[in-house]
Amino acid sequence: MSSQNNELIQNIASFAQAKLRPLVEKIDREKFYPADFLKELGEVGGFASLGNPNGGLLSQILVIRQIGRICGSTAFMVWCQSAFAWYLRQSKNQALNDKYLPDVLSGKQLAGTGMSNTMKHLSGIEKNNLKAIRVAGGYIVNGGLPWVSNLDETHIFGATAQINDSYVMFVLRCNANGVSIRRCPEFCALEGTGTLTVTAKDVFIADEDVLAQPIEFADYIKRVRAGFLLLQIGIGAGIIDACLDVINESNKTRGEVNSYLEHSSGSLNIRLNKALDEVALLSNEVENNNHAILPVLKLREAAAVLCLDASQSAALHAGAKGYLMQNAAQRLNREALFVAIVTPAIKHLRKEIAQIEQKKAA
Repeated sequence: MSSQNNELIQNIASFAQAKLRPLVEKIDREKFYPADFLKELGEVGGFASLGNPNGGLLSQILVIRQIGRICGSTAFMVWCQSAFAWYLRQSKNQALNDKYLPDVLSGKQLAGTGMSNTMKHLSGIEKNNLKAIRVAGGYIVNGGLPWVSNLDETHIFGATAQINDSYVMFVLRCNANGVSIRRCPEFCALEGTGTLTVTAKDVFIADEDVLAQPIEFADYIKRVRAGFLLLQIGIGAGIIDACLDVINESNKTRGEVNSYLEHSSGSLNIRLNKALDEVALLSNEVENNNHAILPVLKLREAAAVLCLDASQSAALHAGAKGYLMQNAAQRLNREALFVAIVTPAIKHLRKEIAQIEQKKAA
């Protein structure tokens, strides 16, 4: 990574420590949505890496990692914004990029990603909830999405509707005519992420807001998917870093008895560094559109498992202190569990990995 990128990562780490650290308990315990922080993060270059047409994916993953080390919940929101920027970058609709990308990268326009349902649908797990019909100048969309994050009245997000035997992917505004948003049932964590249920009733999507037309969708989603997955690893890497901080702090006074625990700081760190080396390699391949999806799926699954191992180990190292609500260890366990169940969940990833390997074996 260039010295310029290293400087960006260091600046983001310092910025998060100063601006995000004081908000962590409020985000986790009081359902606080840190919109101002996300906008300020954009102002200091926290999404700018994805504005580089020839790179930036790895740099953005490492930005998300620095946020996740402070707050996994906020790292997830940064991933949402980053994923939306990634969608724009993969689109052949240059007018759409010109319309949205500068404001998304600067944090002026906050954005979510409504692709959980479609990702599961494409893996044969559930039906696609949004349906579209072609009309003059665009599409009419109907349906609902139960879990869309980083949303508010003025936000935008990417979504996909099924049209006959194909799909159209587009940008949707939360305040568009026919769109309604409401809160989801309460989560055990990540309540400050602006995760809402979205309903679309006869919503018109103009062609200028289409990310991928049906004829483009198959190739488009292949380009989108790998970056979508790799960016998520930034969330997990940051949570693992925070778990290692808890473990190392505990070892200052309880190192001897902690040595009997299964996952040590050293073994977890080795696994993390190996995963990050693979992230760097795969990010380069994805940027050059020269990648296979199987290694990406395997790495994403391994990162989720590592996140679970690290968070449980952090709690065990912390002992009774880690069971206190104000201790980071209990929050990290809830955040790590989210990494394991957010789309694509571990079971989803293993299903796809098995299908690909069975097909290759045949």
